Amino acid sequence: MSYILIETAAFTPNAALVAANNGADRIELCSGFAEGGLSPSVGTIELVRESVSIPLHVLIRPRVGDFVYDTTELLAIEKEIQICKKMGVNGVVIGILNGDTTINTEALKRLIDVARPMSVTFHRAFDQCVDPLQELQKLIDCGVDRVLTSGCKNSVMEGLPMLQQLVEAAKDKIIILPGGGINPGNAKIITETLGVKELHLSGKKRVESPMQGLTALSLCSPSEVKDFSWYECNGENITAVKQLFD
Repeated sequence: MSYILIETAAFTPNAALVAANNGADRIELCSGFAEGGLSPSVGTIELVRESVSIPLHVLIRPRVGDFVYDTTELLAIEKEIQICKKMGVNGVVIGILNGDTTINTEALKRLIDVARPMSVTFHRAFDQCVDPLQELQKLIDCGVDRVLTSGCKNSVMEGLPMLQQLVEAAKDKIIILPGGGINPGNAKIITETLGVKELHLSGKKRVESPMQGLTALSLCSPSEVKDFSWYECNGENITAVKQLFD
């Protein structure tokens, strides 16, 4: 069995440590699972960098919503990338689109220049692209190292036909990193179907607050985010996926 690298998305400091201790080969550090993933805090990045020896990639996404950023937001992304570089982070995960869902190559090239020598992954903003094969070539031309994608569907299993086309088009020019709904029950099918060498999963589990006597008061928008529950990493899921490829 050939080696498969397992990247684990971690939305809290504890999730990152659990993932690392249960066999993850690389961490994608984020925050805000309910919002689709946001930049983690500086303190979280520093703590995780000090605590894990495996490669650490950091999601850079300054706000919820779309991936069309104005000048101020792009400057914020640039500053976050610079902070990650100073902290010894191994890679950043970014995604920048135009209003027509094409990739903003001008901004992307500039951010890649800022990021080097760190690795650069283009995240699932890619799955919003109307013509993914055309946009994949743009990522290759810009020098992106890998693209995280579900094949432009809600999950990798649904997106397998497009992922097969992307893997064929990518060849050895860019890494296709499948992510979205991967678990111990489908990880091996996905790698055998696509022939990829890396997988992205969260292995998440929902945890409930230990606070007693909770009231109806909510500090969040209750229809979108819950005050008293969040997602940590289920280490058993990470171990189970790793064991598939031992």
